Amino acid sequence: MKLFDAFNEKSPNKVFISIILGALAGVCYAFLIPIVLNSLAPEVGRFARVSPEMNTFLTFDVANYKFATLFFFPCVFILVARSVSHIMSLRISMHVATELRMKIYHRVARAPIVALEKMGSPKLIAALTTDVQRIVMGARSLPDLLISLVTLVGMLGFLLYMNSAAFWFVMGAIIFGVIAYQIPMHFGNQIFMRSRNIADELQASIRGLIYGAKELKLNTKKRENFFNEMLIAGEAEILKLDKRGFTIVRASTNFGDLISFFVIGAMTFIFVNYHSISNAELLGVIMALLYVTGPVASILSFIPQVAMAHISLNKMNQILAELPEEDANQEVVPIKEWSKMSFSNVTYQHIGTEDSAGFQIGPISFEVERGHITFIVGGNGSGKSTLSKLVTLHYLPKDGEICFDDTKVDLQTLVSCRQEIGAIFSDYYLFDRLLGLKDTEQEEIDAYLRDLRLDQKVSVKNGHFSTLALSDGQKKRLALLVAYLENKNLYIFDEWAADQDPNFKEVFYHKILPELKAKNKAVVVISHDDRYFHVADKVLVMEEGKLARIELISEETRQAGIAASKAAIKV
Repeated sequence: MKLFDAFNEKSPNKVFISIILGALAGVCYAFLIPIVLNSLAPEVGRFARVSPEMNTFLTFDVANYKFATLFFFPCVFILVARSVSHIMSLRISMHVATELRMKIYHRVARAPIVALEKMGSPKLIAALTTDVQRIVMGARSLPDLLISLVTLVGMLGFLLYMNSAAFWFVMGAIIFGVIAYQIPMHFGNQIFMRSRNIADELQASIRGLIYGAKELKLNTKKRENFFNEMLIAGEAEILKLDKRGFTIVRASTNFGDLISFFVIGAMTFIFVNYHSISNAELLGVIMALLYVTGPVASILSFIPQVAMAHISLNKMNQILAELPEEDANQEVVPIKEWSKMSFSNVTYQHIGTEDSAGFQIGPISFEVERGHITFIVGGNGSGKSTLSKLVTLHYLPKDGEICFDDTKVDLQTLVSCRQEIGAIFSDYYLFDRLLGLKDTEQEEIDAYLRDLRLDQKVSVKNGHFSTLALSDGQKKRLALLVAYLENKNLYIFDEWAADQDPNFKEVFYHKILPELKAKNKAVVVISHDDRYFHVADKVLVMEEGKLARIELISEETRQAGIAASKAAIKV
C-alpha cells in the first residue's frame, strides 16, 4: 500500500477532480503577479502597454479596469477551486481513515489467534490510534502541495520568460537551499522512526499500568521499579528523541522559509554585479520571489508531514504483513448432527526461537462426547491451555485429525465447526451487551440472572448490561449467562470456578454442569480443583504435553464425591 493508494481506491474520480482543481488554482496563482506587474509597469513583463482606462464599480474608481477584471476573476476561481478541492480532500480523508481502521478490524477478526498472540495488542492499538491519522494527514496534504508546486513552477516559468540568466541563478540557489534543507530533515526523520518504535513498547507499559494496578499497589518497590524502568524511561526516551527531532525539523523548516529571501538577497547584492538586468526586470524578479515565498514554505512544511505519514505507512504495512488472514472458508454452513468430537494423533507445536524449539503437545487421541462431562487436568506447563485452544479450534493441529463424527475439521469446515463451540477462557473478555442474541426473550434472560444470583446486581435492557462494575466471580457468572443464551453444543470452561465462593462452586459443579449434560451438551472443564473431579465422566490427565492417562469415573465414585462435597460445605 502506497501513501495515496487508499485515496485513489476510495474515490478515484473525486481525487482526480480535487487534483485538477488544485492544479488550476495553482495556475491562476501563478498568473496573478504578471497581471499586477503588467498593470503597474508593462515593460517588466514585456507586454504591450495598455492605457490606464478608468471605470466606476460600486462607487469606486477602478484604474485599468480590464486588468482589474482579469485579476478579479482568477481570485474568485482560486477561492472556489481551492475550497472545493480542500473540502473534497477532507471528506475523502475522513472515509479513508474509517476504512483503514475497518481494514485493521477485519484483519484482526480474521487473523489466526497465534498471529494475534505473537503480535500483541500494543502495536495494533498504536496503529489504529496514531498511524492511521498520520497517514491520512499526509495524504490529505496533496491538494495544497499540488497548488504550491504548480504556483512555484508557474512563477519560475515567468522568471525564465523575463530573464533567463536570473532564472538559472534562482534555480541554482533553490536547489542548493533544498539540499541544505533535506540533509538535516533526513536525520530528523530517522529520529522520529526510533521514537515511533519506542512508542509501541510504551503502549505495552501503559496497559501494564492499567491492568496491573492491583499488583502494583501491593508492592511499592515493584511499582517504583515499573515506573522507573518502563514508564518513565520510555517517556523520557521518547521526549528526548522528539525534542531532538523537532528541534532539527523546526530549524530546518525555518531555514526553508527563508530560502526565498536568501535568493532575493543573492539577486539584489550578488547577481546584479555579474549580469546586466534593468531595474524594472529586477523589480519583477523580486516581486515574483516574494510571491513564491509562501508556496516554497508550504512545500517544505509538508515534507515532514509526508515523511511522518510514510513512517506510519511502513508500520501499517509491517503489521498487515505480520497479521495474515486465516486461509479458511468464511461461509458458515450448519454441519451434520454429531455425537462426539474426536482427536486422532493430534500434535501442535508453538513457534520456537533460534535457541530452542517451541513447546509441543501430542500426539494425542481422545474423544469428547455429547451428554458427557470431560475434565482436562494437569500441572502448570503440562499443555492444558494449548489443548483447550485445539478443542475450541483456535489452534489447528500440525499433524493428526479433529472430527465431529464424520465431519473433518479443515479449512473448508473450520469456521462452520467453530459455531458449535462456546467457551469461557481464563482470560475471557466480557462485552457490555448481548451480541447476536437480539431475539432472546427477556423472561429467559431474567430467569438466568436469578439462577446465577445476579438479578440484584445487573439487569439487561435492549440487549445491554446495566453495569459491568462487578466482582471477578460475578463477571464470570455474567459470561456464563451469555454462554447459556448462545446455546452451543460444546462448552469449554477454563478455570471458570476459580473466582467463585464455595457455595457457588457447589452450584457450578453439581447443578450447572449436570444441567448442561442433561441437555446433551458436550462439556469440557479445565480445573485444578480435585475436590470436584468426581463430577466428570472422564478425566484427561496432561503431563509435559502428553496425554498421560484417561481416567473414567464410575457412578459410585460420583455419588460418593457429591456426598463428601455437600458434607464439607455444611461444615
